[in-house]
Amino acid sequence: MLLAPCTSSTTMSDIAAVSKLRNKYTHFRILVIGRANAGKTTLLKRVCNTTEEPCIYDDQGKNLRGVHNIDRPFSFASNPEFIFHDSPGFEAGDKAQLRIVQEFIKKRANATEVNEQLHAIWFLIYPLSSAHSDYRHRFCFTPDISRFLFDLEMDFFNQERAGKAPVVAVFTKFDDFINQVFDIDLENEQNRMAAEDKLVELQAPLFKCKFPPRAGVCFEDMHFDDGAHQEQVKELMEKTAGSLDNPALELFFKMAASEIKLEVGIALSY
Repeated sequence: MLLAPCTSSTTMSDIAAVSKLRNKYTHFRILVIGRANAGKTTLLKRVCNTTEEPCIYDDQGKNLRGVHNIDRPFSFASNPEFIFHDSPGFEAGDKAQLRIVQEFIKKRANATEVNEQLHAIWFLIYPLSSAHSDYRHRFCFTPDISRFLFDLEMDFFNQERAGKAPVVAVFTKFDDFINQVFDIDLENEQNRMAAEDKLVELQAPLFKCKFPPRAGVCFEDMHFDDGAHQEQVKELMEKTAGSLDNPALELFFKMAASEIKLEVGIALSY
């Protein structure tokens, strides 16, 4: 494994700094929260640029394929530097699930080893819709502002969280969202702009919460191999890196991202 790309401007002190960083951080730990069908697995495969299934491990490192538990970390064999934890969303109104997530974040915040700490949270949001008839459509779907974020999801962003792991909001399936607001009297580009405006309107309350996301990014066409998903992944990685308060951790994150062919502005001096 290369410690850093070697360029004419790279110095021995740079290489030593990167080597020291590698000894301190072995992986970057991310909690992924999202409702059913929000596209979590697809997103993570795109992030890690792989088609393989994730490997889920128990405390002894045994692979528990098919078992999903917030306390069971998982990764992709081709990109072991990214460790993920999966949590379902809170759409069922289950307060116990919110407490489980809060306790997990607190436990990781209290970890003394940096590699056991939680480094970032990706909160996936997939706008729901309500069906109705419309004079332009025989049958259509309209984004429902009351269902954009459920009460417990708002509670998550209005209650103080332990630790310093930043939250990045990930709005998935924007292509489906465009279809939800599609107006046959408008051109495709006009429909896209209308969807973007509607999404800004719907997400406004989220960023007015007491403890809002540090950033937001939008994904579309994740299931198409010829889509622009790698540009979207790059934006997610850049915004995640920019949300980190620890310069050394930010640099390690950027190096890990660079190893999956994502250039996110690596700076060797810090």
